Amino acid sequence: MPKKLQMQKRQLRRTFLREWRLFRNLTQEQAAERIGMDHSTLGRIERRLVPYSQGMLEAAAEAYSCEPWDLLNVDPFKAGEVVDLTKILKDRDPKVIAEIIGYAKGRISNN
Repeated sequence: MPKKLQMQKRQLRRTFLREWRLFRNLTQEQAAERIGMDHSTLGRIERRLVPYSQGMLEAAAEAYSCEPWDLLNVDPFKAGEVVDLTKILKDRDPKVIAEIIGYAKGRISNN
């Protein structure tokens, strides 16, 4: 009698979904609501028990104010990986913010 072939579980790729959620100070419930899914499903995706979809990845990126690529490749807690302008500019004088934006636009256009 032939042996049954056992399917090996495919190892899902590591993501930084949980790190980005925590970086944005969101609970699973808050993040799941923003993404449009159940928090238990989000938890299973974060733990790599079920795969994410492209749509979920894009919704999460919007919810976490980053790019989908960041969720797969960037640890926001690793020094130098992410510059969070919302935290840097929080409670700053609007004139200072305008200066910073003008400087950045000038640097970009000069390159």
